[in-house]
Amino acid sequence: MAKILVIDDDRFILKSLKDILTAEKFEVTVAANAVDGYRALTENVPALLILDVNMPDEDGFSLCRKIRSKYTMPILMLSSRNETIDKVIGLEMGADDYLTKPFESRELLARIRAQLRRNKEYTEANENTAMQVGELEMDLDKWQVRVRGEVIPLTSLEFRLVEYMLQNSGRVLSRDQIFERVWGYDEAFNQNSLEVMVYRLRQKLEKPLGKRLIHTVRGYGYRLEVAENVAS
Repeated sequence: MAKILVIDDDRFILKSLKDILTAEKFEVTVAANAVDGYRALTENVPALLILDVNMPDEDGFSLCRKIRSKYTMPILMLSSRNETIDKVIGLEMGADDYLTKPFESRELLARIRAQLRRNKEYTEANENTAMQVGELEMDLDKWQVRVRGEVIPLTSLEFRLVEYMLQNSGRVLSRDQIFERVWGYDEAFNQNSLEVMVYRLRQKLEKPLGKRLIHTVRGYGYRLEVAENVAS
């Protein structure tokens, strides 16, 4: 039974989500503010976090970034904001998915299951538990990515993208291949999501290395390969 933590200051939303998720046999914990939510998370780490953007004590974006610096579980953000920029910010802060209120319970459950399924697939199904390209290393057993021995905090989506690219290092992967393997379903902002994720990974992986790792193939996709420097 997967554990899900919901952090939202709307008591009606909390009750509704708890009822929906409990009916689907999830183990659900709820918190009505950021402080209580973070405490609940540290005391009992969930398989997935549902996080509201608008909260009185701390906004969901900053809380998401704080959580992502230490934890790798999938994070699904909820918000009444439906602008693309808000979705991009959520992804930049470390969220794996973003759902706009109001939403249908069927869509919410589908997204939750997709995140949990992909997380399980990536942690259990791969026979290669360690991979390396240059000074970039991935340890699937420990769920870690290291650059020159330093652990780099990644979101679960970032981790899956790095794994997929490491498995196919030197090969050009199309955007469609990446969407199918990493996201697993279509959404309106997939293009922005991928561009934001690649930018974020470059900041995290290439800056400490001082070399280009992720190369853009215009109009097609991306290739993971160590270059001499970040200007390549």
